[in-house]
Amino acid sequence: MTLLAKPSSPPLSRLVRAELHRLLSPKPVRYGLLALPAILLALAVSTFLSHHTDVAAAWRAAEAAYRTYAEEAATRPAGSVETLSPREFFDDPRYLMTKASFVDLRAVLSGLSLAALVLGVLSGGADWSSRVMLTLTAAEPRRTRLFLVRGLLVTAVATATAVLASVFFVPLLLGVAGFKGSLADADGRYWTVLAVIGARGAVLVGLVALLGYSLAMLTRRTTTALGIALAYLVASGRIVQEYVPALAEYQLSGITFAVLNERLLMETDRTTCVGEAACLAMREGTTATTAFLALSVHLLPVVAAAWWRFARRDVG
Repeated sequence: MTLLAKPSSPPLSRLVRAELHRLLSPKPVRYGLLALPAILLALAVSTFLSHHTDVAAAWRAAEAAYRTYAEEAATRPAGSVETLSPREFFDDPRYLMTKASFVDLRAVLSGLSLAALVLGVLSGGADWSSRVMLTLTAAEPRRTRLFLVRGLLVTAVATATAVLASVFFVPLLLGVAGFKGSLADADGRYWTVLAVIGARGAVLVGLVALLGYSLAMLTRRTTTALGIALAYLVASGRIVQEYVPALAEYQLSGITFAVLNERLLMETDRTTCVGEAACLAMREGTTATTAFLALSVHLLPVVAAAWWRFARRDVG
């Protein structure tokens, strides 16, 4: 009687190398990673060109705007118009490192989180459409290990990309501030908070990539997963704001802003928010811990469902 040997799994190191190559080999991924430094450099150049150090001209413009406001206010009933000063009309043309850098870094990390979502979807869904997954599961019969290795690699690549992007981008902003702005108040606390925001952003980008990967592994179709993600990003904000506004800060845009918001860590007179959910998170003072917990509510059910379907259901 002949005994059939069970298929053996490849060594973990070999599996990791093979899946890392599979993750980074698609042209959109490689071109995106290669283009990232150029995009960051272009953003820094744009920031450099949009600022200047002519504070006197900015004050003259502020005083002119204040006079126009005062003349219009004089024609209205007393007490119906708020009393302002020229300071409220002054827009500092300089690049103030301790304020503007947080806004710019937040914009970069927010953009990377969207890119990470797409990366996760592509990495989780591409092998289903080409039916390569049948070959992969035949070579690696332990499906849970395959699912975890692929998911953790997507998370790690996205996280590392966010870290490298921050490390590359911040010195560029430092140069902009040196030539077209001010480094005042850039003390140890500022750099600590900036590092914390960068670290938070890197974790956020990695987790969003894992969310995209799990969504694609659950649906087994790249287009379906991308459609669900796009529908969520477009419609969820309006739906939540209309029917359950108390949850608006826990929508993905609100979560992103709360994770990258420096206001609770560093005393600042103002910061910039874009979108109703983000501005609500700023007003309510949503902490990063609360935001990550809200993200886990989005993430964990999708990961669990994707693992169950992949590990327990037929791949074919």
